[in-house]
Amino acid sequence: MMMIPRYMNQISRRVVVGSRLLQTTSRVANSSESNNNTNSLFGNLGTTTTTTSVESKDKVLENISNRLEMSMEDEGESGGDGGKKNVKDTITPETDTELQDFIKSKRRYERTPQELLLSPLKRQIYELNCRRNGGFYKADTVVKLPDSGKKYKLHLSRDEIEILEPSLYLQSYRIKSTLKKATKFLRMFRGIDLEKGITQCHFSKKGLGKEVGDLLEQGLKDAQKMNLDCKDLYISRIWTGSDGAWMKRVDIKGRGRMGIITHRYIHVKCVLKSKSVTLKRLEHESRMKQERRKPWIQLANEPIRGVMGGAYRW
Repeated sequence: MMMIPRYMNQISRRVVVGSRLLQTTSRVANSSESNNNTNSLFGNLGTTTTTTSVESKDKVLENISNRLEMSMEDEGESGGDGGKKNVKDTITPETDTELQDFIKSKRRYERTPQELLLSPLKRQIYELNCRRNGGFYKADTVVKLPDSGKKYKLHLSRDEIEILEPSLYLQSYRIKSTLKKATKFLRMFRGIDLEKGITQCHFSKKGLGKEVGDLLEQGLKDAQKMNLDCKDLYISRIWTGSDGAWMKRVDIKGRGRMGIITHRYIHVKCVLKSKSVTLKRLEHESRMKQERRKPWIQLANEPIRGVMGGAYRW
């Protein structure tokens, strides 16, 4: 026999008291209606209360016990049987489709940079521009839309172009080193391929080589998650900076003197970009800049200013 908790007895008492009150009100209403139907304060309330059936104590307790038993069966706790499956184990945050849809709707960073920065029309023009120019963006390209047939020319700023191009941003943990040592070591990584940079770190004798190698290997894993070609990535920028507070301690010296030893900590940041997109665009821009330059002439067709001297100078 299943034990009934103490709070259920309190609920049953309240139900019995409420049923008694309903019965007394129905009696008053019936008596007033039988004496004087026209002057009744309740009106037709007496007739409705007599037709409603009031649940008895046993019926209320039975309903409550049934609900409790059903809830315990759903949770897998009834009867002491451990073979029943728990409801909490069947639904997890990963399997809850409604929860995942709500999280995706609230996350702005899951959307692409094209969706965040450009309108649908600009996005379409940008994609047509890149498709026409071999995968990278050209500023002075006229694009014709296939649907409407209108012609557009898209102008983007330098920051927008860098964000729209495929790139990866990497940041290391707190490293025990100095800014001068890290700057000298990171100079040889600028502009080289990602895989070549990892090889250089593996064969380096510097203590910072392991930390930078782990950072670049993390870039390989992130590139695979974003469906980027690891062989097409190169190190566009890599730099170092001070990381947090530097610890200091006393350095005891001879003859009553002392100094301060500073333990320096740094971090390394890196930006990886695509050779097939970014490098092609930079080469095109440098070539166009070279073509726009005026030819250099040693002596232009201008009058000589000033007074010439009496002797010729070689």
